[in-house]
Amino acid sequence: MKWRVFYLLSLGLILAGLIHISIVLLIPKLGTRDAWAFLSNRTDLFAFTRLKPEESGSAITEVDPFFTYGVCRFELSEAPLKMEGPLTTTFWSASVFDENGSVIYSLNNRTAIDNKLDLLIVNPLQTLELQEAQPEDVESSVVIEAGIERGFVIIRVLEPDNSWVTDSDAFFSEIKCARYDYS
Repeated sequence: MKWRVFYLLSLGLILAGLIHISIVLLIPKLGTRDAWAFLSNRTDLFAFTRLKPEESGSAITEVDPFFTYGVCRFELSEAPLKMEGPLTTTFWSASVFDENGSVIYSLNNRTAIDNKLDLLIVNPLQTLELQEAQPEDVESSVVIEAGIERGFVIIRVLEPDNSWVTDSDAFFSEIKCARYDYS
């Protein structure tokens, strides 16, 4: 009887050791799968990319089946981000995220100026430079001061069925995501 208890305890310790070793070995692979790393493999900096479920295998596109998604990554250490889109009657929303996937700012076509996508994302230093330069094309933009180095903007557009695809395609095809030069 004592040998059986000793045998079971030994097997339990060996199994616990194997589980702990496998977890330690998987941390480098699974620990770097944050939002920034996920999008870095699928998108370029300062370029708008439409996320399609069949192309990306993205969990982002599986959030709500009535919406279609696009993303723009940026690094404020390189330059401010200027995002513009056409006027549309279709509902859209834009959410600004930091590199960890936390929401910094969010708006939609009803809360945007003139129902149009027009964002300028800057860091605090760029805000001061922007105030000094006072460019005219910023007057109609929603200026977002973000205390982050890098992040991404996810645009989602209502597409409840196939009859809405033409409108969302037209909207996504005209979205501009670029570095902004205010000098």
